[in-house]
Amino acid sequence: MKKMSLAVLPLLLVSLAYAQSFSATPLTDFRLGQLYLGAFPGFLYEGSNEMPGDHAADGLIAASRVQPLDSQGNPSRFGKIVVVGIGMSNWTDEFCDSQTNCIPQSFLGSTQKNPLVDHRALVIVNCARPGEVADHWLNDKFKNYSYCKSRLTQNGVTEAQVQVILYKNALERPTQSLTATTVCNSQSRVEACHYEHEIGITARFIKRQYRNVQQMFLHSRIYAGYAPAGSLDPEPFAYEYGFATKWLIAAQIQQLRNGTVDDTAGPLDYASAPWLAWGPYFWASGRTPRNDGLTWVPQDFSLNDMTHPSPSAVGKVSSMMVNFYLNSPYSPWFTAGRN
Repeated sequence: MKKMSLAVLPLLLVSLAYAQSFSATPLTDFRLGQLYLGAFPGFLYEGSNEMPGDHAADGLIAASRVQPLDSQGNPSRFGKIVVVGIGMSNWTDEFCDSQTNCIPQSFLGSTQKNPLVDHRALVIVNCARPGEVADHWLNDKFKNYSYCKSRLTQNGVTEAQVQVILYKNALERPTQSLTATTVCNSQSRVEACHYEHEIGITARFIKRQYRNVQQMFLHSRIYAGYAPAGSLDPEPFAYEYGFATKWLIAAQIQQLRNGTVDDTAGPLDYASAPWLAWGPYFWASGRTPRNDGLTWVPQDFSLNDMTHPSPSAVGKVSSMMVNFYLNSPYSPWFTAGRN
């Protein structure tokens, strides 16, 4: 019998110490007719993980409008395409600050030397900040957009050049999860409903703050089922924010189809908000592999809180992001030679 490697032992102890507290079907793995809590269908879009044709057509138009701009926001062959990351600490860990503490596994770390990524016009700026949860991005009350302006300046670009937003966030210390009878509205304090409402407000503020913004990609949380109860943002909330994101995008699609403004999301026509769509979906049910094999194990999280990603989780997120943006027809601005 072979002896266990000493290098493996700490990983095994971590795995044994943290039990998986929540299991569910990832939105991307739902079957037709399957319902969460007997009430809520999954998938990223309308009964499918594929974007409906009308929204896809709008997305291609929005993508075609993303072009190099000069500092005043005018088209220029020598200009820049600025993509901004907005969110909380998990997102800044995964996204990475390109000037300090950037690890190679992170999104920015992995793109910096990737020859497939545009390094001529594209400037990606991380404006996500620790502790800056969803309700801190509704306006500039918490000075997050002022901070972002300074980050843009440090990277030699301006707010007028911002055209794409990569968003991921959460609500701090949530308490009310979905039930089978939940009906969302703008006053609901159920966390998924409230999160949808706040992203809608944020999307409208972004449209005013960045006058040339065209697209806003929304990203799900990673698994949070190893975090202790009552912690920063445990399950089922990380999972249920996926439903909130799905509902928000559906609200924009429906408003553009029939003019009906969703009471929870608020107005999301293109005069009010950027084109909204899913980026890569990160949630998987802990150790249980989802259809594409993704898992989240205890070693993927910081031992300090079992919520923030460890370098291995950062690498998983980054890999999904790079693959998605290199191959999506809605992000030609990411790929070298496609602009």
